[in-house]
Amino acid sequence: MQQQFEVFVTQAPPELAAHWFWLVALGVGIAILGLVAMWRARAASVISVQVLGAIFCVAAFAILTFAFLTTGYWTQFFVHVLWAFLLGLTGIVLLTQPRVGAEAITLLMGFYFLVAGFGEIFFAFSAHVQGEALYILDGVISLILGFLLILGWPLTGLWAVGVFVGVALLLRGASIAALGLFLRHTAG
Repeated sequence: MQQQFEVFVTQAPPELAAHWFWLVALGVGIAILGLVAMWRARAASVISVQVLGAIFCVAAFAILTFAFLTTGYWTQFFVHVLWAFLLGLTGIVLLTQPRVGAEAITLLMGFYFLVAGFGEIFFAFSAHVQGEALYILDGVISLILGFLLILGWPLTGLWAVGVFVGVALLLRGASIAALGLFLRHTAG
C-alpha cells in the first residue's frame, strides 16, 4: 500500500525541462543574495524592515480605498478605517525608524520561537507520533533561538532579521537550483 506523499510526478513538461539552466541560474543568484544578506546583516535588516513598512503603507491605502468603496456597512466601514490607520501608522514607523522596527520584530520573533518550541515539545509528548525525537529536537532548537534572541535584545534586533532573511534566501535559492538540476536529468 502506498503512503501519502510517496507518489510524485517525475516527468516535467518538456518546455520547463528544456530551460533547466535558467532555474539553476536563478537559484544560484538568490543563494548569493542570501549570502550577501547574512554578510551584511544590519543593512539587510534595515532594508527588509523598510520593505515591510512600504508593503504596510500600500496595504493601508488599499484597505482605506475598499472601506470608502463599500460604504453602507457602517460597522465594517469604521473597522476598515481603523485597520487602515493602524496599518499605515505601523508602515510609517517601519519606514522612518527601521532599526526600532527591527528590534520590535526581533522581540516578537523571540517570543514566537519560545511559544513554538514549548508547543512542539508538548506535541511530541502528548501525540505519541513516530519520530517524536525530531519534534523534541525542533522544539529545543526553537527554545534556544527564542532565548538567545530575547536575552540578547535589543542588540540582536540589529542583525537577526537580516540573518533570517539571508538564511531563507539561501535555502530558497538552493532549492530552486536543485529543481533546475533535477529537470536537467529528466530532460536528458
